[in-house]
Amino acid sequence: MQPPTILLLAAAAAGTALAFTTNTLTSLTPTRTSTTRLFGKSSDDNSSILKEGRLVEFTAGSGSGGNSNKLGAIVGKEGKRNLKILTSTGRTVSVPPRSIKHVVPNGRVDTSDITQIEQHESAAASALSDDMAVGGQNVMEMWELLLEEEDATNSIDLVTISELLLGDSSSISCYATKALLTEGVASYCFKELGGKLADLPLYEPRQ
Repeated sequence: MQPPTILLLAAAAAGTALAFTTNTLTSLTPTRTSTTRLFGKSSDDNSSILKEGRLVEFTAGSGSGGNSNKLGAIVGKEGKRNLKILTSTGRTVSVPPRSIKHVVPNGRVDTSDITQIEQHESAAASALSDDMAVGGQNVMEMWELLLEEEDATNSIDLVTISELLLGDSSSISCYATKALLTEGVASYCFKELGGKLADLPLYEPRQ
C-alpha cells in the first residue's frame, strides 16, 4: 500500500519546513535550504545520459490524435541511431533520440522488471489526484515563496523542487513532481527551460 502523500514546502525566509496533507498542516523540525542548491546551474555534459536502464519520457504516437508523452526505460540501441525503450505494458518501442523529451533524475531501473516503471506512473497519477483535491494550493504556495527569493529569476532544478514539494528526491518523487509542474492545476506557475537534454531538468518560476 502506498503511504499517504506528504507535500513539503520550504519557508526560505523563516528557515522552516512545513508538511502538508490534504486535511492537516503539521510543523516539522526547522530546516534551511541553501540558496546555492536552490538555484543551481545545469551541466553541459550530457554524453552519458541516454544509457541502458535510464528512465525517460518520450513522445509517441501521430496522426489526428496528436502526440503523447510516455514513460519507459532504455533497453539498448535499435539500429544506428534509435533507442529501444521498454514501457509499463511490457512492450518495447523504437524511439529516435530527438523524441526523448525528459530524463527522470535518479531514474535507473532494472529493465527486466516493468513494475518499477508502473510505480513511477502510479505515483504521478496519485500526485495529480491529490493536487486536484487541493486546487494546486501546494505548488502555488511554493511558487510564491520562491518569488520572494532575491534571485528568483534564476532556475531551480527538478530534484530541489521535489525535495521542497514532496520531501524526497527519489526518481519516483521527481517524476511525480514533474507531473505536477506540467499537468497539475497550477502548471502555469513554472516554466521548464528548453535546450539541451539534461540529466537535471531546470525550471523557472514565472513572474
